[in-house]
Amino acid sequence: MKSLKIFKSRPSGRRIHMRDRYILLCWHLVMAIPFTISLTMFHWLFTFNKAVAYLSGDLDWTIFILPTIVTLVVVGIAIVFPSKIIRNSIFNSGFFFKPDKRQELARALYAENIVIRKKIANGKEKQKFPEIYYHQGVETDIFTFRTGREFHDLFYEGIEKKLEQVFLANLIEREVRYKYVSYHYLVDTISKRLNFSDTKVEDGVLTLMKGLEWDFEEMPHMLITGGTGGGKTYFIYTLIALLGKIGRVHIADPKRSDLTHLEKFNAFTGLVASENEDIQAILEKAVDLMEKRFKYMNDHPNQKMGKNYRYYKMPPEFFIVDEWGAFISVLNHRQEQELYDKISPLVLKARQAGIFLIIATQKAGTDVLKSMIRDNLMCKVSLGSLSATGYEMTFGDGGKTKVFYNKPKVKGRGYIDVGNGVVQEFYAPFVLADFSFEEYFAKMSEMPYLDLSDVRLTVEEREDFKQQFEAEKKELERMEKANGLTTDRSAQAFYEEQIKLQKLGKQTKNKRNKNKGR
Repeated sequence: MKSLKIFKSRPSGRRIHMRDRYILLCWHLVMAIPFTISLTMFHWLFTFNKAVAYLSGDLDWTIFILPTIVTLVVVGIAIVFPSKIIRNSIFNSGFFFKPDKRQELARALYAENIVIRKKIANGKEKQKFPEIYYHQGVETDIFTFRTGREFHDLFYEGIEKKLEQVFLANLIEREVRYKYVSYHYLVDTISKRLNFSDTKVEDGVLTLMKGLEWDFEEMPHMLITGGTGGGKTYFIYTLIALLGKIGRVHIADPKRSDLTHLEKFNAFTGLVASENEDIQAILEKAVDLMEKRFKYMNDHPNQKMGKNYRYYKMPPEFFIVDEWGAFISVLNHRQEQELYDKISPLVLKARQAGIFLIIATQKAGTDVLKSMIRDNLMCKVSLGSLSATGYEMTFGDGGKTKVFYNKPKVKGRGYIDVGNGVVQEFYAPFVLADFSFEEYFAKMSEMPYLDLSDVRLTVEEREDFKQQFEAEKKELERMEKANGLTTDRSAQAFYEEQIKLQKLGKQTKNKRNKNKGR
């Protein structure tokens, strides 16, 4: 969550005024001044004397033919030439692009009646816009609104959707400050798309687009939704290739489709499952590995409270399950409940141990993926065309104020929420036509991992982990009820409390060991 900031001066950008509704017209008139001066000089030098002679009866009316033609031509040029210059500048994001946005914003505000009206003398009315600022950055547009006055509710929540519709922009950040709220919009999103070769992962951060990063340590786990042909498989390939550089990737493919073929490569030996029993075993392995890694960290000679897996030089472990709906559909009610009970600890506390879950599915309804799991997969991605319900199921509350557009012809295009509650347009890394993932994975070396086969947990230690998980689960439920939040919002706040709970669990364990010694 962002810290509260106080403006020492007015917000960045220029304030919007009523006159901005005609800003391009004003520029048009300014550009027409040279033509007006030229035409005036022409008539002064060539027409004035002839007009005097005509009035005196020395010349006939034909003397006005040429001046009339010149006048019509110059006026036409004065109208058409500035219009063309302004239009081309707007479409090429040139000088007049910014004034055009100011004008469109002013006209949209006036059309929506977002105007302060005040009666003055003689029954007249004075109109002005509320305190609104527009700032054009290098890659973003920032709209800032004064809160706590007129139109507070609209500015604080609701205006962002209208701005997206007017400017076809992509909201990437909502910044709440003292007296003001700012909305940051990314312009020309497709230009921020990266080639696969330009993607990188470093210090727990995955770069997916220019200016777009997924910090999988702060916002752990990922949900991917999308139907056939949307680019979901290639995006998963990209994740595997990147994450395999820093840790070990386990793969489950219940449909035995593209991901299953990875088992033939040396780097994925013993890490790919397609049978339901094997997939359940992989998920159980994830939970067991999480507990072992926690024990390894707790027993480490350089153990420090609050440190995560990287402090102990432990490579992360990633578990990717594709086509979750197909996997869960063959389980009966009892098996499904047992599975969710087993994997719930993963999404609530595995991130500190360096274990991360990525689930891909065509639909993310609660009939496919329980809300307790879905809402704690902090990074959410949709690829391809989804229905309005599909977007709502994927992004939850984060998508309620978002305007979604389907562009089925663009593969790898969709939307993403990296965990900050802001849904933005997304283009998965572009894979060149001559690039082969098969050749890439065939040359891939063994993925780094920490062998914990010698680590053994006692029954008492497993019971401690279970009690700690139950305490964390109850804390999450308490936060939901106390704050009136849905699970996905409270989860972010919950992660901030998780380390404290882990410290409390360790202290409880130490007390128990001391009592045994006595």
